Amino acid sequence: MKRTGSACFFLLLAMLLAASTLMSNVDAEVTARVSAEKLGLDDTLIYTLTFKNIENPSQPDLTYLDDFKTLQTTRSSEFQFRNGASSTSTRFVYYLMPVRTGKLTLPPVRYQYQGQDYQTRQFTVEVVKGSLNPAQPPPAGQPSFFGDDFFTSPMQNRQPQKVDAYLRAVLPKKNCLKGEQLLFRVLLYTRNRIQAVNMLSSASFAGFWQEWFPVPQSITPGSENVNGVIYQVYEIRKAALFASEGGTLTIPSLQFELEMADAQSMFFGSQPIRRSTQEVKITVGEPPPEGAGLPVGQFDFSLHSPQAQADINDIVTLQIEISGSGNCKAIIPPTLPGSDQFVTYPAKITQENKYNSAALAGTLRAEIPVSFNKTGTLTFPALEFRYFDPARGNIVSLRSHPLSIRVSGEKLSTDHALTLPRSAIVQKGEDIDFIRSGRLHDQSWHLYRQKWFAAVILAFFAFNLLLLLKTVLWDRHIAPSPLLRNRQVLARILKQLARVRHGEDIAPLLEAYFQEKCGLGLAEISNQKIAEIFRQRQVAAASAEKFLFIKSQSELAKFSEHKKSALELKKDLETLRGLLREIDKKMK
Repeated sequence: MKRTGSACFFLLLAMLLAASTLMSNVDAEVTARVSAEKLGLDDTLIYTLTFKNIENPSQPDLTYLDDFKTLQTTRSSEFQFRNGASSTSTRFVYYLMPVRTGKLTLPPVRYQYQGQDYQTRQFTVEVVKGSLNPAQPPPAGQPSFFGDDFFTSPMQNRQPQKVDAYLRAVLPKKNCLKGEQLLFRVLLYTRNRIQAVNMLSSASFAGFWQEWFPVPQSITPGSENVNGVIYQVYEIRKAALFASEGGTLTIPSLQFELEMADAQSMFFGSQPIRRSTQEVKITVGEPPPEGAGLPVGQFDFSLHSPQAQADINDIVTLQIEISGSGNCKAIIPPTLPGSDQFVTYPAKITQENKYNSAALAGTLRAEIPVSFNKTGTLTFPALEFRYFDPARGNIVSLRSHPLSIRVSGEKLSTDHALTLPRSAIVQKGEDIDFIRSGRLHDQSWHLYRQKWFAAVILAFFAFNLLLLLKTVLWDRHIAPSPLLRNRQVLARILKQLARVRHGEDIAPLLEAYFQEKCGLGLAEISNQKIAEIFRQRQVAAASAEKFLFIKSQSELAKFSEHKKSALELKKDLETLRGLLREIDKKMK
C-alpha cells in the first residue's frame, strides 16, 4: 500500500513538472520588427528582436548579413508581475546601415530554448538613394529665467540650418580598354560648412586594380553653378582604376559620413550626416590581339651605363628606367640576352608613384649587375620595350641605344680578388668572390681585468636583489591587498574619466567600475542593481540619485541628436569625480 502511494505521488509530481515545462514553452516566444519597410541609403534601419519568457537569452550574431552593416547594438530587460503571474522580456536593438540600393532581405532569426525551436518572420526592406528622413529641427529651448530682456540667449530664436550637400562620382569616360587608366573622383557639393569626411564603404572594387591617392590635409574648394545655385565643390577622394577583366563592370555606390558644422551650437559642435555617390557602370573592351598582355598607357624607356670603361675585375651596374602614365607595377622590364663575354645577375627592381592632378604616373628602375669574362670593347645589344597606347590605338615599340664598354686589365683569381670602389659584393652559390682584408686585433686582451667590470657585476647583483624583493614582498603581499586594489580601481576610473570627450563614453566606464568592485557580469549591471547595491552599502540617497541620473543621461546620449556642450560635460565630470570619491568609501 505504501509503495502504491509513493508511486502515485511521484507520478503526480512528474505530471506537474511536465505541465509547467509545457506551459513555459508555450508562453515563450521570439519576435522581430523593423522601424521602416522603405528607407534611404543614407538612413539607419532599427531592427528589434524581443525574447519573451526566455531566461538570459544570448544575443544573436547578425554579422553574416551581406546587405547591412551593424553600427551599434543595445540590450534591455523588463520584468512584470501581474495578477500573480510573472513575465520577462529581453530586447536586442540593432542599428543597421544599408550598403546598397534595391529590395534587401532580412532573413528570419532562429533560436533554440529548452528543446524548442523559435523563428522570427522575414522582412523585405526597399532601399532607395539619398535619405527619406528630413532633418528635424531641434526642440525649442526652455524659456529664459529672465523673460524677454537682454539676458535672453542670442541662439534661442535662430532658425535650424538647412542641409544642402550631396556627392557625385566622376569619371572621364564610361568606355575604356582592359588595363587602361581611369581617374575616379568623388566630389562633394555643399552649401554647408563641412568639418570632416569619413568613407564608410569598402575601398575595393570588383574587376579593378586600384591605387588610391593620398588624402590631403586640406582641400581647396572650387565653385560651380548647378541650376542657378552656387555650390562649393571639394574633391574628397581620388583613385586610379585599371580594369582587369572585360565586359560591363560596376563601381558600387560609396557611402560617406560628413561632419557638418552645427550653427545651433555656441561651442562649435558638429552634426553627422550620411551621403552616397551614385552607382557607375563602365564598358571595358579588349585591346587588339597583338596588344594582349602588353602594358597600357604612355611610357618612356631608357638603358644606360654609369661608366664607359671598366677593369675586367669590376662589376658594372646597368640601369633600366621605364616611366609614364599607367600601371607601372604590372610592368616586367626586358632582360639582357646571354653571352660568353659577360655574366648578368638578378636585377634589383624599385618602383615609385607620382600622384599628379590628371593621372597616376610611375617610374620603374631596374639595376642589373654585370661582370666580365673577356677584355676588349664589349657591346650590349639594344633592348626593346613594347606597350599599347589607347590614345593612338596602336602598339608603340621603344628601343634603347646599344651600350659599349671598353674592358681592360687581367683577370685575377678568386683568392686574390679584392672589391673595387663602386662595385658590389656578388655571391655565386655559396662562395663569396670578393673579401676585404684587414689587420687582426690583439687576442690577449682580457675583459675581466678592466676597471669597469666590477661595477657592472655589482649593478647586476643589485638589480637581481631588487627584483627578488619586488616578487616576494610587493607582488605576494602588498599588491594583492584589498586596500591597495580598491585605491587602484578608483585611481584608474578617475584617470579614464579625465580623457572622456563625449557624454556617451561615461556609462561604459561606470559599468566597468561596478564590475571590478562587486564582481558582477556585464549583463547583471542595471540601474536597479546599482541602486540596490547603494542601499546595501548605505550610500547617501542624494549621491546615489545624482550618480544614476548622470549614468542615464550618458546612455541616452547615444541616440540623441543634440550633444552636451563641452562646458556641460566638464561640469558633469567634475560632479561625477566627487561622487565616486564619496561612494568609493562605502564600496570598500
